[in-house]
Amino acid sequence: VPTIHPCVIRMTLINNALPSIAGLFSNAHLDSDTFRSELVELRLRGNKIRTLDADIIRRLTNLTLLDAGKNDLKDVPHVMGYLPRLRRAPLDGNPIRVIRTPLLTDTAALKVFLRKRGPPPSGPGYLAGEGDGTSTSGGSGAKAPLPTNSQASSLVKSALVGTFTLDLRGKRLDALPEEIKNELNSNSTNGDDGGTVGGRIKKLDVSKNSLKDLEDWLSIMPALVAVDASQNQIKSLPSCIGDVRLAELLIARNGISSIALASSPVCCVGSQPTPLANSLTYIDLSGNQMEWLPSGLAKLPLLSTLILTNNKMTTLSIGTQGGMESGWREGFKSLETLNLSSNKISDLADMPRFLVECCPLLRNLSLANNELSVIPPALGVLRSLASIDLRGNPQRGIRPGILDRNASEILSYLRGRLDEGELRGLEAKLAGASSSAKDASSSTEDNAAAAEGEKKMEELKKSIQEVTMQLNNVHLTEAKKYAMKKTLKMHKAALIKEERRNRGR
Repeated sequence: VPTIHPCVIRMTLINNALPSIAGLFSNAHLDSDTFRSELVELRLRGNKIRTLDADIIRRLTNLTLLDAGKNDLKDVPHVMGYLPRLRRAPLDGNPIRVIRTPLLTDTAALKVFLRKRGPPPSGPGYLAGEGDGTSTSGGSGAKAPLPTNSQASSLVKSALVGTFTLDLRGKRLDALPEEIKNELNSNSTNGDDGGTVGGRIKKLDVSKNSLKDLEDWLSIMPALVAVDASQNQIKSLPSCIGDVRLAELLIARNGISSIALASSPVCCVGSQPTPLANSLTYIDLSGNQMEWLPSGLAKLPLLSTLILTNNKMTTLSIGTQGGMESGWREGFKSLETLNLSSNKISDLADMPRFLVECCPLLRNLSLANNELSVIPPALGVLRSLASIDLRGNPQRGIRPGILDRNASEILSYLRGRLDEGELRGLEAKLAGASSSAKDASSSTEDNAAAAEGEKKMEELKKSIQEVTMQLNNVHLTEAKKYAMKKTLKMHKAALIKEERRNRGR
């Protein structure tokens, strides 16, 4: 690379054979910690650059365009994320597997990602770190002051309208504040259902905090259907989560290990599944510390979305780890979206066959940015796929251009690599799985309806009992008594209707 004058504002070095950008500035300039280049545009596309020197990149605080596409980069320095004026930094065409593919063409998102990997360079002129000041994680920083009683009351009251969502994201909490706990424990003013305020909350967002545990939160809000606890410091899930009928569990970017998940109620699905196991449809465990796949996930009957990106899994082969079943096994009957991108998976084992035999509803599959040396042609039989991403693997059997095509073209190519006998056999298994899925779907819907009916009857009986007891209060006004008697009649009528409906199932 030629050494340039610090006042040069545009430099184009495309389509050469440059191995690095070392030497772009003189040693005299690099020896000065305060030196900043005037470069606004730097075009490096189509070279053989393997690394971007961090000490050079940090001098480019005036840069708006850095085009390093189609080189041999395997990573980029985190200091690039702190360049304040950088607007475009395309990195397409590089063998980068430590950064998610979509970020390679989305500079704003890439910069956020890079800032989370390390602190800003020393000196003025850089963006602040993600979080508070120069912190690099969503849950770090000084502990927030505890909310006052009035603030806690306001937060909880706002959760009792609309979607019934308690939003406490980014509050720098390390535990459930006592003031909010008291508000959630207070008696509900809703005369129809009674109970506590916490029992009415349906969704909880505590993402971007410093929580280490969810037990207190789940115990005080038993009617939750969705929890977002992403970007905290959680390493395990409490046993009480098994009693909560969650449909969605988002717990990305924490510290959950495979053994912690495998031993939790999420995966311990026995002959009598927990309420959680019978209700979970969406799980996001991306960015945790998982080194193998807990097989218990396969037994969740309604699981439709499973996101396990940015973990440390290396194989999906069947085995045992710490006394727990591991690997991709038969199951996942309701799976529609599976994202295993940005792991270190080199062995899919029997996963392609199980996907064909057990997952006829699968619509989206991502195995991008792993260590696959071979792409199994059996994946081509999954005609139901609307999207499939296999890019960013070190395989050499399929040209990158083919993997950039749409799903139907990729699947057609993969089917073309199967011999006729294999293709017929796999398609027969897929047809059988589709037929079984229809029967299972009908049965599952009936069972779910029956369970929901039982739950509703119990709630109605409880409400009838509570209203009856309240009517014994001699201090009630006539107007209040009239309203409560009307409510009691409505509950009794609803109970009779539900009992008849349940008998007919």
